[in-house]
This record gives sequence, C-alpha cells and structure tokens, in this order.
Amino acid sequence: MNFKATTFFTAALIAAATLIVSPVSHAADREAAALTGVAFEKDAGRKYQHYEVFVASEADPQVGVIFAPREDLRNFEVLALTFRDANENGIFFDEKSLYKKDVLSKGQALVVKITFFGSIPNNGIAFEDKNGVRHKYTLSESGEDGSLILAEFK
Repeated sequence: MNFKATTFFTAALIAAATLIVSPVSHAADREAAALTGVAFEKDAGRKYQHYEVFVASEADPQVGVIFAPREDLRNFEVLALTFRDANENGIFFDEKSLYKKDVLSKGQALVVKITFFGSIPNNGIAFEDKNGVRHKYTLSESGEDGSLILAEFK
C-alpha cells in the first residue's frame, strides 16, 4: 500500500454542526461519534472550507471520512486493523498506526481517504479524551444503509 499525507491550510472556524452517525447501538459509541464529529466527506465536506487530508488507502472504492471534533482529541491516530480474535470478552484486532497527530483540535477538520473491505472492520481510530482516557474504535460502513459505524474495541 502506498501511504501519503497531503496537508492543506486549516484556517476556517467551523460552525458547531451536529453530525449523526447511525446505526450506533451502544451509548458510548454514540458519544464517540458525537465527540469525533465523524461523517462521510461527501455529506459533510462542503461545510468546511479548509481541512487536512490523509490518504490511508488508494484502493477502490476509496471514500473520504471527515473528523471534526467537538473538543481537543489528544494523540489522535488512524489505524489499519487486522482481525485477531473474537470471544465473550470482545473483538480483538492487531493495529498498525498509519497517521498520528498530537492534537486534533476542536474546530479543525481532518479527511481520511480509506477503503472498506468486507464486513469485518479494517479501519479504526484511537485518541485520548480531555481526561486522558484512551479510546479505540473500529470504523466501518453499515451493510444495511451505508452509514458510518464507530464501535469501541480493546
């Protein structure tokens, strides 16, 4: 895979927009979706004049996913995930960090170009919240309605 990052100037103040990600079944996952402001670029990209772009995958079909957090997210990472195991304790993945940013700031937008392969998540994000708690989520696309799904994993 060829990975590259292209940076655009981030200058515009972003209006507080409510971006809804559904279906998200777990309350913590809904909170993460609201916190990260995740949405498809095609749906939310026109709300932002300037944003940074990271190309995680150039494979087709490539989609843009935009993150516009409502608070600073520290040690933000874009992850490539490989399924390892699933049991009564959860789903487990091997992780490879593709992109790191010390702080993805409130009012800053990041577009990640990714590819969704099959029904097992292969993309994810990780970050620390304002309390220093580390969170990790898979990022996948619903097979029912094509919406984005964030699901916490260990």
